[in-house]
Parts: sequence; structure tokens; C-alpha cells
Amino acid sequence: MRLLLDTNVLIDYFAGREPYHADAFRLRMMHEFGDAELWASVQSFADIAYILRGETDGGTLQDAFRESLSFLHVCSLDEDDLRWATTEKWEDFEDCLIERCAEKTKAEAILSRDAQGFARARTSVLTPQAFFERLASQQGLTYELM
Repeated sequence: MRLLLDTNVLIDYFAGREPYHADAFRLRMMHEFGDAELWASVQSFADIAYILRGETDGGTLQDAFRESLSFLHVCSLDEDDLRWATTEKWEDFEDCLIERCAEKTKAEAILSRDAQGFARARTSVLTPQAFFERLASQQGLTYELM
């Protein structure tokens, strides 16, 4: 299954933000088991570096970004994507670009803790928690942390 991770889910992972870090780490476990293909927008990395600049050393964060490339695929955007997004007129332009990445990568879902920002998305949007609850109830799959 192909999933696009919103910036806030990636921040939870990189910054270890509780209580959300566990779900972000479970997503990585899904990748390790071959159950999910995880995607992120290249713009998310710039946003994360900006948001976490006061909390984390830049070099350490960049090392974490490099390591994450072992389990994250990265979607790049170009001029055509920007042109498309400017015609969509979303209230939150960043979320519009995330939706564009979801469409480009053919993601089955966007995982975000800000579902309301994706009200106009054509891709299904779930919180990581709701995603794991659905996975457990529909497929009987759970990913428990030790």
C-alpha cells in the first residue's frame, strides 16, 4: 500500500513528539515488513528544517533526513505542479501541494493530523491513529512497539 505522509506526521517522527511519535514509528515498521511504501513531499523536508530549527541541531536533523531515505520515497514538484496548485485556490497552499504529491505518487491515502486542511483533497485523508485502527479492524493487522 502506498501512503503519503504529511509534514506534521514527519515532524512527529523526526522530533519524537509524543503522543504521536509511536504512530509515526509504526509507519516505518510497516515499511520494514514490506507492508507499505511511504512517500513524502520534498517540500516537507524544508518545512521541517524551518520548524525544528530552534529545537534541533541542523546537522543532526540533516543526518536524520539522510537516514530516512532508507524508508521514505520522495516526491518532487515542478513548474507544472505549481501551476496546477495555483489554479486550485486551496486555503492552505502547502496542503494543496501535498495533495499534488499524493496524486503524482498514486497514494492510497494521505496520513495527516490535520485532515481539515485537506477538505478538498481527492485522495483519502486519515490520521495515523485512524489509519491503524482501520487496518486492525478491516485486515486484522497491528504493529506493536516493543
